[in-house]
Amino acid sequence: MARIPDEWLNALQPARTGLEALALCALVLAALLFSPQPRIDLTAPPPLRHVDGSDGLARWQAAPETGERLPFYALDRPDEEAWLIWQDVPLDRDGVPPALLLAGPFSAEIVFNGEVIGAKGQPGPDATRERAGPIEHVTALPARLIRDEGNWIALRLSSHHAGYQPHTLVQAVFVIPYMDDARRPVRYYLPLVITGSILLALVIALILRTRQTADRRGLWLITAMVGLILAGAAEISRSLINYPYDWHQPRQAISLLGLILFGLGLLRFLQVRWPAGAVRIAQAWIGVTGLLVLAAALGMTGYDGKSAVATAVMAVSATAWLAWRGDASGRVLAVGLAVMAAYALRWPSDIIDRGIYAFTLALFAWPAIRQPGFLLPDPEAPRERVALQMTGRTLYVEIAAISFLKAAGNYTEIHLRSGAQHLDNRNLGQMLDVLPADRFFRLHRSHAVNLDEAEALTASAGSRYRLQLKSGQSLPVSRSQVAGLRARLAR
Repeated sequence: MARIPDEWLNALQPARTGLEALALCALVLAALLFSPQPRIDLTAPPPLRHVDGSDGLARWQAAPETGERLPFYALDRPDEEAWLIWQDVPLDRDGVPPALLLAGPFSAEIVFNGEVIGAKGQPGPDATRERAGPIEHVTALPARLIRDEGNWIALRLSSHHAGYQPHTLVQAVFVIPYMDDARRPVRYYLPLVITGSILLALVIALILRTRQTADRRGLWLITAMVGLILAGAAEISRSLINYPYDWHQPRQAISLLGLILFGLGLLRFLQVRWPAGAVRIAQAWIGVTGLLVLAAALGMTGYDGKSAVATAVMAVSATAWLAWRGDASGRVLAVGLAVMAAYALRWPSDIIDRGIYAFTLALFAWPAIRQPGFLLPDPEAPRERVALQMTGRTLYVEIAAISFLKAAGNYTEIHLRSGAQHLDNRNLGQMLDVLPADRFFRLHRSHAVNLDEAEALTASAGSRYRLQLKSGQSLPVSRSQVAGLRARLAR
């Protein structure tokens, strides 16, 4: 067996973490493409006959060629009511009794061989006369009505409570063996249940790592993973609750918001983990990404499309940032994010049901376990100096010389023990990110202090607190920060 040259191994070493994650990402892609889907015993219809109007069935019975033929999933939401007619339904009297499975944000009355046998809610010509049916519904097809041939099923349907234009109004019209529970089987979401459980464990691990390193950048990655868990919980809820279809839009909206929180949180983490030279570049970058996501959410009709395109936009943005600012492993991770974006556009429903969760675990859970310092590096040794970013120059000052910091809009005033003052181009939060967390404490939304300069904490009427400094100055302290300040001063 040929031996890999040592120089090759040395050259690959900086990218090792990213290469391992990318290899796992390739395995995930293969599993998504080739793993068998849960099989359900069903009979799907050929193109159905579509006739508009509440009298559509009577018109079809008088003239069987009335209306157009179209796949059930291609039906647009009718303005009032419409009929879908399935001719020559293949049925067998023997075996398990057959039933009709309907799914989607609509109400329907079910007619089988000329007799009304059930209803999914109550359809009507307007919202006041329609009652929203459950998102999924099963109706048994009575054996006494089954013919040897020429069976037909007609659906009078309406959708006035959807609240939006669904990309797919009728999601299912299937003949299945009868079952007493219309909810989508949990096994349909089994991959999501498994990956969601691992994501929850990842969040706990990230919280512990963030506390260990005192690296507040980890909060952005935690936020991203929580958003993904929120989206997954919204998806799984369909197998737990057979809700009225007018709740379908809020459920999908929660899923979309969770995905947006994930994408923007992940992008922000990548920005602070591998920062650009100027803060304004990152701000503009995430702003443009947010506008593109908003355009995708408003421009697409169905929520699957909204979610897939928004996910792809955010993944492409994160890909570009890592390709530009990332280290060797970061640039390899960018390839995996690009694969995720392509998958979202090619298989929009699958990216929401399972793809995004599996890709995220491959690209970020593995590095978090294999090499925790890659995402959240170990704390650095205390730095002696900090570089202040000022207009036209960079000024290096001793950290011990800083007395306190004061917010000045998007800038920060740096007050030195000597009385000198400088204006840094970063805001107060960004400034605290580059200063040792064990030496500086944020007292107030507009003030932070070098704890070595603290002399006394005083209180006045109305629970107003101030911190007296050795220089004689005093700074305001928020009531919410008093307990934390006392604990830090005691240490």
